[in-house]
Amino acid sequence: MAVQTESHIIDSLFDQIGNYGDTRIEILKLSAVDKASELISLASARAAVYLMASGTILFASIAIAFLLGEWLGRYSYGFFIVSVAFVLAGILVYVWRNKWIRDPVARLVVTKALG
Repeated sequence: MAVQTESHIIDSLFDQIGNYGDTRIEILKLSAVDKASELISLASARAAVYLMASGTILFASIAIAFLLGEWLGRYSYGFFIVSVAFVLAGILVYVWRNKWIRDPVARLVVTKALG
């Protein structure tokens, strides 16, 4: 009878270990889904803000180009000056892309994924 009780205890122990493993896997899956959904929602919110900012910058640059063109006597001069400013800004972003874009984005992803 003692042997039967011990085998029942061992079977119960293995069942509990199996349940623990299944539960642990389920928790890891849910945690991964939570982190992924958090990253996607953050990216979506930032994309919306960047889209609005891009539209604002577009219309402001057109307005500035027309204003400069009116002051200089030819609209093409204003657009040329604004395009040169964008080229210079693009060069700055390219030169500092790691510090300004890659590193902060990587840090954000790691922080959200691990935190």
